[in-house]
Amino acid sequence: MSSKTDLGTVQIRNEVIGTIASLAAQEVEGVVGVWRWWPPLGGWLGASGVRVDAQNGEVRLWLVLVVEYGVSLPQVASHVQDRVREMVERMTHLTAVEVNVSIHHVKPTKRS
Repeated sequence: MSSKTDLGTVQIRNEVIGTIASLAAQEVEGVVGVWRWWPPLGGWLGASGVRVDAQNGEVRLWLVLVVEYGVSLPQVASHVQDRVREMVERMTHLTAVEVNVSIHHVKPTKRS
């Protein structure tokens, strides 16, 4: 995504937007991590593990999550959507029109 300013062009690469989304998702309690392999797309999503489509000031995101066993999956997914939208919009000034969350794995928590 790029924009013109008085001093030149500012470009924010999709990989950067994906990294912001991945880090924001991992801030949510109950999220263990973001998967970097997404079978529906048939391959590796890169370092962030987030698919990004940014056009005309809008961004659509797809995240595949690993969450802790025992958490409310709908609640965690909703919190991830809210947090990702908030951070992407705050840091990029793009409008997050979609934040799609897919939970592909549940990981047991370690007991002391």
